[in-house]
Amino acid sequence: MEPQTVSLTEQQVKDLLDAVKQVTVCVIGDVCLDLYWYADMKRSHLSRETPHYPLPVVRESYTPGGCGNVMNNVHALGVKQLLPISVIGRDWRGFLLAGWLRQHGIDTASIVESERGLTPCYCKPMRMGISDVIYEDPRLDFENFEPITTADEAAVLAALEAAAQTADVIAVSDQYRYGVITPRVRDALSALAKRMPVIVDSRERAGEYTGVIVKPNEVEAAQAIGRDITGKTLTEEEYADIACALQRKNGRPVVVTLGERGALWCDENTLQFAPTIKAGPPVDIVGAGDTFLSAFSAALAAGVEGGQALSFANLASGVTVKKIGTTGTATGEEILQKYRENYA
Repeated sequence: MEPQTVSLTEQQVKDLLDAVKQVTVCVIGDVCLDLYWYADMKRSHLSRETPHYPLPVVRESYTPGGCGNVMNNVHALGVKQLLPISVIGRDWRGFLLAGWLRQHGIDTASIVESERGLTPCYCKPMRMGISDVIYEDPRLDFENFEPITTADEAAVLAALEAAAQTADVIAVSDQYRYGVITPRVRDALSALAKRMPVIVDSRERAGEYTGVIVKPNEVEAAQAIGRDITGKTLTEEEYADIACALQRKNGRPVVVTLGERGALWCDENTLQFAPTIKAGPPVDIVGAGDTFLSAFSAALAAGVEGGQALSFANLASGVTVKKIGTTGTATGEEILQKYRENYA
């Protein structure tokens, strides 16, 4: 099937920005803390105790990552109500993350504080020197390697059922092997998908969901149907074949993001392609997928068809990839400005 290319007019963008302000979005998944430590190596001196030059941290910054970034992006769109659900630990990372969310107006009532387990975190040491170049050292990752407790899972399921009573859409960010989206939670999401749109972004388990709208990238989509295209560049027709194969397997519409090329929407009767916004350097793609998931979910809840929701999500991602060194968000004003810069 040949993909139909879709786009939005400026008036459609304006109308959609107004429409998303009337929707309620439930966001569930694995929140984490993105933490940046900036070390000025000009201040470093050889340690007396070890043969190493320490990293003298002169500045730090942090923002929500993972599902926390999805929540932040949905909030930035100005939706009627955001219903966030996740699990964090009672540790310094959870303290910083929950405090950031509350400070920025995001309700944390359904973010469970676990007695066991830790708050995921990506700690990024950033070295600065004489030149303007900033060099990122290997990350320090905090990640749970045991499943969440039965009590925490029960709290998540209860919060999910309550949120589904008022939500227009559920956006799922499934990132960790031992995270919030347990098999029982996944089954609950599949059951809810029978009565409302559920959009799932899963790094490793896109093929394990049934009844939901999955949003993998091209590599994840191929893996979900038993193919490995890592490091390969395929034709548009081949990507379309992968999307359609995954749609047939799931029996539900599928979104496949293609990086800088664009995104595909495939349902039983339609195959649509939305090209991305071209962005010259510098760009920072960290968090762009979270922005896409947020904007796409809000747009679909607002009642537009799949291809138009793709175009809207591409506009939002086009905003955040130009925000360097942070997992940024896209407001309605920024999305409209991005459209005018590229199409007006």
